[in-house]
Parts: sequence; C-alpha cells; structure tokens
Amino acid sequence: MSIRPFLISAIALAMLPAAILRASDTVEYVGGTVKSIPMNSIGFLNLDDTKVLKFTFGQAMYKLPYDQITGTEVTKSETKHVLKRFPVPTFGRKKETLTISYKDPAGETGKLSFEVNSRLASSIQDTIAEQKAAPLAEAANPSNDWWGDRYWKTNSNKSAWDTSTASATKSPAPATTKN
Repeated sequence: MSIRPFLISAIALAMLPAAILRASDTVEYVGGTVKSIPMNSIGFLNLDDTKVLKFTFGQAMYKLPYDQITGTEVTKSETKHVLKRFPVPTFGRKKETLTISYKDPAGETGKLSFEVNSRLASSIQDTIAEQKAAPLAEAANPSNDWWGDRYWKTNSNKSAWDTSTASATKSPAPATTKN
C-alpha cells in the first residue's frame, strides 16, 4: 500500500474548504455610475485598508476613499421563479444587493451596486461604517502619549525632562549652623 494516493487526496481535501470559502466571498458589480468597472464583473471587496475601499476585479482595481462614502444600503434580491409561479430553491446561496453611495471630489454623486452573499452583506456594511467612523474618533481623541515617555527621554517629552533636569540641578539651600 502506497502513501502517495493518500497524501494527494489529503492535500486536495485540505485545499477544498479554502476554495469554497473564497468562491463564496466574491462579489459581482451589477451596476452604478462608475464606467471604469464593466457590468457583471466578479471580484473581491477589500476592506482592510483604513482609508480606501478596494474592489479588485480581474487585473484591475477600483479604489473609493471611505471619506467620500455617503451611505450604504442592503436590499434583498428577488426570488427567482419557474414559469413565474414556482420559487426556485437557493440552497444557502442567497444574494443581496449592497449599494454604496458616494460623492467624488468634484461634488458629483455616484453609486456602486454589488451582488453579495447574504451572510457577508451586513458585515460589509458594518465594516464600512466602522472605517468611516475611525478617522472621526481619532480626530476627537488625539493622543500623543506614549507609554515609553515615562521611562525614556524622547523628543515628544523633551519639555518635561528639561524642566525635571533643571529642578534637579538646583542646589539645595546651604544649611546654617548656630555657634
């Protein structure tokens, strides 16, 4: 008995869930005002960047800064019917339409519509809202404190250690003695 067939099948089965998961995370551009993205383009939305939403399709990429996004909306897609009467089962592959509204630097409003797996639609919408709110939270709470400033002399705490050094170099008053 050879181990080679067993090893090959084990590797194939290990890669299968990743391929299935990757296929379910794809989105399809179904319409909008962006002319540089072809209709029905299939790709991936990348929400990892804190400043820009990226839609990668084929070899191209469309970038939309989060600060230009004015709103998002998720709508359920229509159920398909056979003979306009009998609903077609979807077997867990329900799709929803995610519409992203934005205003470009020129002031023009636009929309991007993507067909997304229903389990991803609300999480994408929440992530976009979080990414839009992150710069506002940072601006409201500017913190220049660094934990190392308590222990080391750095440029950010130079004024604090300059004053502490000056007070430490002052000599104490001479002690007086009575004779």
